[in-house]
Amino acid sequence: MKPSTYSPRKGQQGITLVVVLLLLVIVTLLGLAAMRGTVMQERMSGNAAARSIAFQTAEALLREAESLAAGNPTMPASGCSNGLCAMPVGGAASAWEADGFWTSGGYRSSTALETGNIDAARYVIEFMGEGIAGPSECTSDIDLSAPTCTSTGGGANNYRITAFVQMDNGAQVMLQSAYQVP
Repeated sequence: MKPSTYSPRKGQQGITLVVVLLLLVIVTLLGLAAMRGTVMQERMSGNAAARSIAFQTAEALLREAESLAAGNPTMPASGCSNGLCAMPVGGAASAWEADGFWTSGGYRSSTALETGNIDAARYVIEFMGEGIAGPSECTSDIDLSAPTCTSTGGGANNYRITAFVQMDNGAQVMLQSAYQVP
């Protein structure tokens, strides 16, 4: 019998362990990136759902305010009181455009709609003057305070209704409608 002349190679000294650890780190980083993406998508869908609820609530507020405006409420002589605002004088900005209006008052709240995740459900009805019922230039797409829309001499009362909704996650929606009461 011949003695064996086989001699093991001495070049490999644990490189397999290093390669496996590097692959493990890469797979872990890929997993973390996928989890971050999933969490971000979940947040985005939650925010979209909250905005949708806020939008639907604002639409309900507009309907509530239009119902109030249909009765031709008595408007204050100037400024805003309990959600009813006098016509802005001489090109002045509307009251709801002022900083802090939606937190300091002058608006009307709808406590029936302030439920669940809704922090604030508020609206304001602005008197925009009397106009002739149904003039084609006085649509909801233009400035209702224009002279052709606010001519005196009887006719219909024009109102601009602004609804504001704020959710507990910070989502805010503001909608406006033009409403005419013959």
